[in-house]
Amino acid sequence: MGCLNMSDIAISPEKLRSLAVAICRAAGSADEEARVVAENLVDANLTGHDSHGVGMLPIYIDAVRRGVLKLGMKPKVVSETVATLVVDGQHGYGQTIMKAATELLCAKAKEAGAAVLALRGTHHIGRIGAWAEQVAEHGLASFFVVDVAGVDAKVAPHGGREGRLGTNPICLGIPVKGGKPIIADMATSRIAVGKVRVAFNKGVMVDPGSLIDAAGNPTTDPGVMFAPGGPTGALLTMAAHKGYALSALAELFSGALGGGGTIASLPPETQRITNNAIAVAIDPSALGTADYIAGEAARLETWLKSSPGDVLLPGEPERRSRDARARSIPIDAGNWAQLADLARSLGLDPDSYLRG
Repeated sequence: MGCLNMSDIAISPEKLRSLAVAICRAAGSADEEARVVAENLVDANLTGHDSHGVGMLPIYIDAVRRGVLKLGMKPKVVSETVATLVVDGQHGYGQTIMKAATELLCAKAKEAGAAVLALRGTHHIGRIGAWAEQVAEHGLASFFVVDVAGVDAKVAPHGGREGRLGTNPICLGIPVKGGKPIIADMATSRIAVGKVRVAFNKGVMVDPGSLIDAAGNPTTDPGVMFAPGGPTGALLTMAAHKGYALSALAELFSGALGGGGTIASLPPETQRITNNAIAVAIDPSALGTADYIAGEAARLETWLKSSPGDVLLPGEPERRSRDARARSIPIDAGNWAQLADLARSLGLDPDSYLRG
């Protein structure tokens, strides 16, 4: 994951973080907001998930300029009990809202043994695995379901030919005392929209079985998702009807059970990314398994890796990528051009971050 293609730009994590902070500050964010957003985005690049990295900044700043991403917002607690928490993100940066709301969730889980967060109306909350990692740092297990509303539907329902759903990620994380947490974070679509964008910027094809064109025909061309002024293609759900079922239930959990509204009731006229989420945190101590988990996780890992081949636990690919990219993050030329244009539009010199 650390190898450069001929068209890649190499930049250190520190320089990339500084550039992202500068862009957010120039667009109007206060220092702390800019820092939290930048750290989350660069961490996504470090983990190898460039789809949720700094390439999101042109989308974010466009939303700021259009007034649909609100700066300086704090999580607004709508209601709560000892074990539940309803938070309105007020269309603020999802990174700052989710980080604060996750801390509130963890505090409740430690008090009650388990707790549920319903998050409503927040702008894009980034890589969901980051929040499962945050929960795991408190020694808690977690489960997240998220919907994507307020923008054009990008994922076709199983058997359909047009987008009707978002990528609707699901994430599960479990802490391992004395070890690294085991975290699975995945879109319910075959691949994330951001990965299609990355492929489009690089000028490469996506894997077969990921996309259909506007006529419903299978294609590997990421350009079908970005057809200007005309009908676009759609992503397919992972595992056919199984992924579709998970996506639909993620929509209902986050948008209906959580009260933020599903993609069917939040039309895309404003073109504002809206994430709603349900998050559950569980304290293993309340179940008497805080120490037991580590032994079982070790036995399971040994058992799984006894299978011939290169077997990884969930979360290991991200840790390998962090090691490989610790000194230098590759940014494809198309992504860098968009980021550089954005920086220049805000009076910044992006090339200065590549020097030294």
